[in-house]
Amino acid sequence: MSTTVFVNARLVVDDADELTAPCRLTVDGNVISSVGGDGPAPAADRVIDVGGRTLMPGLIDAHAHVTGLSLSPRNVRATADEIAAVAAEYLHSALMDGFTTVREAGGADHRIARRLEQGHIVGPRLFYSGRALTQTGGGADFRTMDESVDPCGHATPYSVMSVIVDGADEVRRAAREELRLGATQLKLFASGGVVFPAKSHATRYEFSPAEMEAAVEEAASRDTYVMAHAYTDEAVRRCLRAGVRSIEHANFVTEETVALMGEHRAFFDPTFISLVQRVESAGETGLSTTIVHNVSHAIEQGRTVYGWARKHGVPIALGTDLWGPDARRSQLRELELRSELDESRNVVRSATAVNAELLQMAGQLGTIRQGAFADLLVVDGDPLRDARVLCHPEQNLLLVMKDGVIYSDRLAA
Repeated sequence: MSTTVFVNARLVVDDADELTAPCRLTVDGNVISSVGGDGPAPAADRVIDVGGRTLMPGLIDAHAHVTGLSLSPRNVRATADEIAAVAAEYLHSALMDGFTTVREAGGADHRIARRLEQGHIVGPRLFYSGRALTQTGGGADFRTMDESVDPCGHATPYSVMSVIVDGADEVRRAAREELRLGATQLKLFASGGVVFPAKSHATRYEFSPAEMEAAVEEAASRDTYVMAHAYTDEAVRRCLRAGVRSIEHANFVTEETVALMGEHRAFFDPTFISLVQRVESAGETGLSTTIVHNVSHAIEQGRTVYGWARKHGVPIALGTDLWGPDARRSQLRELELRSELDESRNVVRSATAVNAELLQMAGQLGTIRQGAFADLLVVDGDPLRDARVLCHPEQNLLLVMKDGVIYSDRLAA
């Protein structure tokens, strides 16, 4: 077990609004063993002089999709090798940008997780949902009206992202299967979307109360939870009544429903950058003017909902919901967009401590404290004053450590 000592480091710690004075931090193996102190460094395998710069917890993306070959989720005809290669590139790039943990929201599975664990690919810690659950005609049923089954005769959504299930028994069976395959949380589509609405009628809500409750019950039996894609008021209220922990998007809810989210202590994950990136790339991707209008409206409504969430004390997570390698390049821009709506210190907390609590890893991830995992970044600049310094890793991200291992170090240059 090796020991690394950081000296002359100004730390981002828990709920502090300012960086600490320059101090020392010691990492033994893959955990932080001591925080604070100054003077000569103790005996160590490596001593890193941070030079008065910022030492902070690694970033957490609470809503990632790593298996997309393009902006379209219809990737079921891609080979396993093609999907694995894209996922590997996504994960490696995310880590090099400072994301030491990602929560995958549909698509990644035990095979990708195993490759990470065995060191065949390099990337963040991966909390994966496996296949998201969607109903027939739901938000992740990507069949056209001319498609009923795939070439093998199966009714699939034409994507590795999701599985189509109807009725409480099917939901329960599918939930058990994803959990059997190691999913760290379950993902439900509880409403239609704004980019890929159903061709007939976009849904205001999906899954009956009994179906939702079945998924929540199965997750709880394994000490985990359900995250839900939900845009509308009706969908979010159904999620809250069923016990869903994590509400993704929620762009079209009322303030009363946001207040309910606060009462239920449900997490709110707005994912602005995915919508902004869709609008920006609409000319290249051929997105219709109707969809562009819908997405632009969703962005503006989401800004209003964000303000309500702050008002009512809803814990606000930070996720990106980007699909495909080109879109992934915008991953850090979520922090920039949040900085237009919130103080930088709150943006940093969303991407660290709040996300760690959401992932049921409070005190272990997203924090600098004794006993926490050594997922650390050295940053040139003060992200508590301006979170946008994190959006320029080529200039400001000088070191990336995950699980006690240094993957990038420009301090030594």
